[in-house]
Amino acid sequence: MDTHVEFWLHGYIERRKKRGLRMSRQRVLISIVGVSAWGNIPLGQRTQASYDQMVENLRERIETSAEMSILLGAEKLPRYRKDRFTHYLLAPDSDEAVLAAKAIQQVSREMGKECYFKEDCDRIRGLDPKDSVSFIRSGLPSLLERIRRIVEEEFPTDPRDATVLLNVTSGFKAITPYTSAMAFLYHLPLVYKYEQSSSILVMHPLPVALDTSLVESHYETFVQLHRAAPLAEWEGREEYQTLRELGYVEEVDDLCALNGTGNLLLFAFERDAAVLDVTKQVLNEIQADARLRACVFKFARSAQLRDNKTENKNGHVVFDDGNNPYRIFYEEGVVPRVYAAHADHALAYARQLQRSKNSSHVYTRVRLVKTRDDIRVEAFSSEVHQMN
Repeated sequence: MDTHVEFWLHGYIERRKKRGLRMSRQRVLISIVGVSAWGNIPLGQRTQASYDQMVENLRERIETSAEMSILLGAEKLPRYRKDRFTHYLLAPDSDEAVLAAKAIQQVSREMGKECYFKEDCDRIRGLDPKDSVSFIRSGLPSLLERIRRIVEEEFPTDPRDATVLLNVTSGFKAITPYTSAMAFLYHLPLVYKYEQSSSILVMHPLPVALDTSLVESHYETFVQLHRAAPLAEWEGREEYQTLRELGYVEEVDDLCALNGTGNLLLFAFERDAAVLDVTKQVLNEIQADARLRACVFKFARSAQLRDNKTENKNGHVVFDDGNNPYRIFYEEGVVPRVYAAHADHALAYARQLQRSKNSSHVYTRVRLVKTRDDIRVEAFSSEVHQMN
């Protein structure tokens, strides 16, 4: 940027601050799509054949869609009047809801508004109001995980002025407590419509934090029950009974899983953090090398990234994301177990490849926590365990 322009822009921003004027911001509104967009189209006709009619109805009266009604109302609120919104639509696992989301997106874009819906990631599989087993098994965890990814990765929110808002009016009622709790966890404003009124209300976040010490003491149980598991394998375990008595797991037929509250506790503990097992040598290396810490943090945070960037080299499982010189040697477990990390040009890397993978390793569990300027290494527990 030209020096004179940069100087002018800095002065302009400072003058606005002194006058109490806020700059325009980009914000995101997340809505769970319901069926209001279909309007008076009969239930039996809510198929692809009636899609064009739904679109035409929305063009004539966009407020038919509860999702759009909330967005338009939020844009008029004094706090957000100068801001630009992107509307993220998440749809339950039904063709009716997916078609509604696509129609809302089409008409929104015709109006010049930013609206995002991509069926492969925003159709929440298992989120079916008619199937409680699918809801517990995959629907609810997938919904919470999708919101987490938007808030943490795709559009990180500002803790001083939340840039992501959650619409808790649309969608079906069973998910409202969980979307509200996600807003509480991530300090996001809740946006809702007051009954039959056109008024849009906003509940701003409270300055409180969750106590997640229970997750640390039962971490493996929380992780393994994030997705549904056979009840017969868990009901006799003491750690399972502890979570059950506290009300953090759900049992449906022959399955058990963390319920919404349990998942939220797990998300709170893992927010901006990654848990992994490391050898003493790796622990010393990541404490001494900020670039290596960042690489290991990225590696440990995403199972999908590990799957995509892992190669088998001479019997070793090696992570290489191609964006840095480090190669991470690891074993999969409830959490990744890292037994070596070397730069690809180092002699130690070549030597590691020649070693047999069958040697045993002693691990300690750590938690890497992302701060504003660095990644902090925290002792997870006093447990040290040996893996063969």
